Amino acid sequence: MMEGIQKYNVAVAAKHFPGHGDTAVDSHTGLPLVDKSYSELEALELLPFKAAIDKNADMLMTAHIQYPQIEKDTVISKQTGETIYIPATLSDDIITGIVRKKFGYKGVVVSDAMGMDAIAKNFGESEAAIMAIKSGVDVVLMPTVLRSKSDLAKIDKIINDIEQAVQRGDIPVSRLDESVTRILNLKEKRGILDFDPSERTQAKAEAIVGSELNRDTERKIAASAVTVVKNDDTVLPFKVKSGDRILLLAAYDDEVPGLELGVKRLIADGVIPAGVTYEALNYSKTTKLEDLKGKINQATHLVLISEIGRQSQLASDFWLTKVPTEVVDYANATGKQAAVMSISKPYDVANYPNAKAIVAVYGNKGMDPTESLKPDNAFGPNIPAGVEVIFNGQNHVGRLPVNVPLIKDGIMSETEVAYPIGHGLFYTDPVKDIKVNIPASAQLDQPFIATVTLSGLNSLEKNDYRLALKVDSQHFSILPSPDYTISGDTVLISKKANDTNPVEINLKGLVEGQFSPVFSLTLIDSQDREFSMGEGYYKELVQITAARQSMVPGQQNPPQLSLRSVEPVSSRRQLSQQAAQFNQLPKTGDGSSLFLVLLGALFLFGAVYLYDLSSRRL
Repeated sequence: MMEGIQKYNVAVAAKHFPGHGDTAVDSHTGLPLVDKSYSELEALELLPFKAAIDKNADMLMTAHIQYPQIEKDTVISKQTGETIYIPATLSDDIITGIVRKKFGYKGVVVSDAMGMDAIAKNFGESEAAIMAIKSGVDVVLMPTVLRSKSDLAKIDKIINDIEQAVQRGDIPVSRLDESVTRILNLKEKRGILDFDPSERTQAKAEAIVGSELNRDTERKIAASAVTVVKNDDTVLPFKVKSGDRILLLAAYDDEVPGLELGVKRLIADGVIPAGVTYEALNYSKTTKLEDLKGKINQATHLVLISEIGRQSQLASDFWLTKVPTEVVDYANATGKQAAVMSISKPYDVANYPNAKAIVAVYGNKGMDPTESLKPDNAFGPNIPAGVEVIFNGQNHVGRLPVNVPLIKDGIMSETEVAYPIGHGLFYTDPVKDIKVNIPASAQLDQPFIATVTLSGLNSLEKNDYRLALKVDSQHFSILPSPDYTISGDTVLISKKANDTNPVEINLKGLVEGQFSPVFSLTLIDSQDREFSMGEGYYKELVQITAARQSMVPGQQNPPQLSLRSVEPVSSRRQLSQQAAQFNQLPKTGDGSSLFLVLLGALFLFGAVYLYDLSSRRL
């Protein structure tokens, strides 16, 4: 992602260093604390930052978080009078010690907004800015809140206080020079020093920002990020047919247009066929299950948004949890297919244990109502992307970026994990364990067997299903069998419910060489959904060899032994074989043997006589 942004000459900041994930306090409203050692941070939180630095991230943004095992220095909070640890933004041990010295980072370090309560309520504005600069921060972001022209005086005071700190020697001039150099280097790198205003017109910007290419890319990225967290009995992806009705329930009214946009795109792409109706609406803190039962009864498929922003909202009696929970339970009881879509922080995916299908989309930005498939105004792409993935209109590769704790009685566990970091399910899962076993070699024009073994079908086998195995018909032919039918280059296999017995496919090689006989395998379930790993997944090769020619015309070739089955012959075994051959020589007691001996002796006698006669003549 970072490299993609930089490709278009946009500076990228990796944030919030050294990690903001494992906190229970929002730094906008309080001062979080992460009590982890450096080795613990190095094993998780620091990994993405190290990767970003290695790939030349333009900037690092700091975190207003206490790390007492890294920065042990303390100060007194101006608000509470309590002792607090110096947060990372103001810590030389973290910014200079880790970022600059240990990681060797030469880019720009920018603070998080200094007006956030984590800094503003515990430090004076000038004090915090000076501490940030001394720690190694290059850009002190929003050192005060500006609401009117009169507030500009606060900026002047902060600048004057920084100048006095330099004059006193509290901030070395060399420290400022380092920051100025890094900032200028970044501006030069991104072409800001050579900025030509004539090249940056509104017309040129509007031709790019929000363009068709941008919208298409945005749509694919948002869909790719969707994570299927739970998919019991392979409820997903939904497949609807004419006469079905889809009910989409949002938590807030500005999310309704995004749900509708997702369905409109699916209809435009032909994923949702004609004759399917849908309705999108939002529930609220006053909504009761009885208000929704009529609409649920009319629907065949439900998509239900869950938007939880903080732990207190996980309580079973809080409306953002209560309504989705009741809808899920009622949908299960009435046999409706329902999917929960988490659109904010993904921790709520563990809050609906009775839901059969749960996806996380990581974005809750709503949108204005629109009839366009590509709205002109800015909008959140995540909600429509979630709808498209649920109905298999877009591909997804998302995995959880965090550990999701187990939730019990509305409280997230500090020790138990419901879904680990990296968890994610895919629509290929039911067929990924299907194997096609073939021999290593076979003779040309001689039958051999390809065995399809079925396992891990994720409940698709509970109903009748079919298999379609596409064969490389250029190099192989399919031989008939009562176990399947043949349609061109495809073997069609019908399976009854709960039948996972292996299937043997009879094939014959047509050309000498090494080839993979199977192009692809597709499972078609009782809803006519197709599950496949795609072409190229089955890469097993079979060596097709020509049959050895007979020595005598019409004589059958002797059986060929596989080289892998031939046992090396030992010297002792060779001697025993030779002894056996000697034992097979004619014995002297045989009549035929006696005749041969006499004939040999007569020949020898004649040769001696002729030699003696010739010697006398000489």
